[in-house]
Amino acid sequence: MPIFSTAPETDEPSVVLHSTWTGIAMSYAGGALFLAFAIGLVAVGGPGVVAVGLLLLSIVFAAVALADLPLAAEFRRDGVVRRTALRHHFIPWERVTRLRRMRVGVLRTRRDGRGGGLVAEIQRRKYILVDTMESAIEFDDLRRLLGEQSDGLGLRVETRPPDGRSPTWLYRSSKWKPESARGR
Repeated sequence: MPIFSTAPETDEPSVVLHSTWTGIAMSYAGGALFLAFAIGLVAVGGPGVVAVGLLLLSIVFAAVALADLPLAAEFRRDGVVRRTALRHHFIPWERVTRLRRMRVGVLRTRRDGRGGGLVAEIQRRKYILVDTMESAIEFDDLRRLLGEQSDGLGLRVETRPPDGRSPTWLYRSSKWKPESARGR
């Protein structure tokens, strides 16, 4: 259960997309290592300006990873819920200007490449929803759920992932699997 939640409770159908375990683990490990390094620096060298500055910076880095790194995104008819370790952040569709794809890498893809996860654009600010591309079946479920507003949000047929991609729930517990996959 998150500490902070702006997500209204609902029993309506939804589509849940998950971030990758490697992305989650690497972000948390990076925050923990940076924090351990800063604590060690303060313990060995004393509370100097640089050591305390790095300690504060590492605390901020770890807090951002816990409060803003999406573990999953729950798409509903009324909006999307970004699930992080410390909070559930609800974004209503009225605020979302467009849904776009993340760039996979700086050098490996062109700007117009469509290989990454979904990002919600709200005016000029971007909110990462998931860090990996969903399967074609999950994309179709998402378009079905959103109905006519899916094209307006940018979920057009041209942005559909290729067939054969693994679903984002593949390595999750059975509670996150859709009904159609629970018997497998």
